[in-house]
Amino acid sequence: MRSPRLRRCSASSAIALASIVALAACERRPAPPGGGVAASAAPPAAPAAVEYLEEITGGADRSEALPLVVAIHGLGDRPETFAALLSGADFKARLIVPRGLAPYNHGYSWFPLQQAIGSDSVGQGILRAAGALAATLERIAAERPTRGKAVVTGFSQGGALSFALALHHPRVVGAAFPVSGWVPPAVLPAGTAVDPATPALVALHGDADSRVPLGPTRDAIAALGGLGVKATLQSYPDVGHTVSAEMRRDLVRLIRRAVDDMR
Repeated sequence: MRSPRLRRCSASSAIALASIVALAACERRPAPPGGGVAASAAPPAAPAAVEYLEEITGGADRSEALPLVVAIHGLGDRPETFAALLSGADFKARLIVPRGLAPYNHGYSWFPLQQAIGSDSVGQGILRAAGALAATLERIAAERPTRGKAVVTGFSQGGALSFALALHHPRVVGAAFPVSGWVPPAVLPAGTAVDPATPALVALHGDADSRVPLGPTRDAIAALGGLGVKATLQSYPDVGHTVSAEMRRDLVRLIRRAVDDMR
């Protein structure tokens, strides 16, 4: 197999992911200063493409019509490490692991975090990044044999993007499973304007998370439910800002069920 490399969504040939760093390495990465809300370079307003890694899971043939499963990394992480979250999954899918839009420390960031994570500016950054990702996923689906809409998940910043993709790009996303994510007011649907195609959401969150506290996410889930969105929250006792073994097990189960629904 070839060594992994990033590619842009306009390329035509598939790339196999040759080596994966263990998920534990992602979880051991030191926290950014300020509880995960340190400044990062602002992403471009309208990037032409989002680079990504691609892997075929479950022993599928890459020529098959496969569901897209999208795993979005958090602040300071990289696709090469975050892919371990689902690499080796037993379901047949095309795993897409996109790369953040701006360099941050030894990894990447999806949107700037100079202000509190619930601020309007952070919300607008989330929406811009979600728009870039949605355009990339549409192009991948057009270039690859694809079955159904994308199943998206992500951790921290990636969790926030999973929420935004489901709420604002339902033509692209068929299910969303944010992990340790959040929903700023700017990302919530305005008024009662909820697209009837908005997919179901299941959020996974540790109740001891001090970087992205559970409370505001619980409130957002309740607000979404009041708007008619099928949104539920699974909390994990004594789990901080990380993906525990139990969370990963539940996440894989949720994704497997969503992938099966694409048949």
